[in-house]
Amino acid sequence: MRIVIQAAFVAAALAIAAAPAAVSAQSNVGGIRSDIVNEDAVRALYSEFTAAWNRHDPDGLVALFTIDGDHVDPDGRQAEGREEIKATFMKQHATVFRATTLSLTVDDVWFLGTDVALVDGTYAIDGVQDPSGNAIPPRKGYLTAVLLNERGAWRIAASRLMIPAPLPWREE
Repeated sequence: MRIVIQAAFVAAALAIAAAPAAVSAQSNVGGIRSDIVNEDAVRALYSEFTAAWNRHDPDGLVALFTIDGDHVDPDGRQAEGREEIKATFMKQHATVFRATTLSLTVDDVWFLGTDVALVDGTYAIDGVQDPSGNAIPPRKGYLTAVLLNERGAWRIAASRLMIPAPLPWREE
């Protein structure tokens, strides 16, 4: 499975690198019926994810991952497999994320085959508190995920979150 996920990330990177610079962040389904149905299912999965987050429901969140899926937070902490992912969500939602609200937008869904999809999106988490209970500004970032269609259901196999940081050598 890890090889499939790694191959999917490499294929996605090559597809993105070869794409024209002015591509809008829309669907890449091109009117293909199966892609439209699958994209709707992928977007529904992320609606479920958002609802589970806003209910502070670690069981609901982890149910959306493959059994051996993994999740990487913006600080690089990785949870592998449903048990570790659930433990991560349980700890976060009992502490710093206990009063949060998630807004998540799926910007693009790329199908790398009939059972593999790459998802790009953005998210914002409001209501984050530090360990002392002090408010932290909203956490905004990007997500990239590889999803697998297992027995007719899309599940998150690899989720990567990123919070943009300014680069000192870039002039804006």
